[in-house]
Amino acid sequence: MARVSVEEAGKEELGRVDLPKPTKREPERVYIDMMVFSRPNLTLANHLKPIYVTTHLEGVLFKRVLIDGGAAVKVLPFKQMKRVFRSEEDLILTDLTVSSFSGTITKTHGIFHLDVDLGSKKIMSAFFVVDITSTYGALLGQDWIHQSLSVPSTLHQ
Repeated sequence: MARVSVEEAGKEELGRVDLPKPTKREPERVYIDMMVFSRPNLTLANHLKPIYVTTHLEGVLFKRVLIDGGAAVKVLPFKQMKRVFRSEEDLILTDLTVSSFSGTITKTHGIFHLDVDLGSKKIMSAFFVVDITSTYGALLGQDWIHQSLSVPSTLHQ
C-alpha cells in the first residue's frame, strides 16, 4: 500500500525552517512543501512493478486494472465491453489511433463513459475501446491520476 502525507512542519523565517524535535516513539520526519521524483537508473528500473488496483466499472468488479502514468488515455479492451453491459452500438465512433509502449499503433473502435469506483472516489470517465490482448481488465492513464487526488486503499502490486 502506498500513502503519501505532506504536512506543514514549521514556520519559515528568513529562509530557515524549524523542524519539530523527534520524540523517542516517533521516527524523525522532515516535511517539505514539494516532492520531486527523479527517473530511476537502469538498475532501479528493473525492479519497478506495474501497479494494479481492484475497482468497479459500472458496478462490475475488475480485479486487475492497470494504473499507468505514461498513458494519455483510459483504455478498455474490446472483450471487456460485455462485462460492463455495453455493445458496439453504445460506442461514440472516433478515428483516433493509440500506440502502446512498444510503438504498436491500434485504431480504436470508439469511446464511451463508465462510472469508476475506486476507494472513496466515484468518477465518470471516458474509455477508448481497443481490440487488444492484455493482462489487465482496463487501463487508467494520466488524466485519471490527476482527477483522483487520494491514493485508494485498494492499491496493490
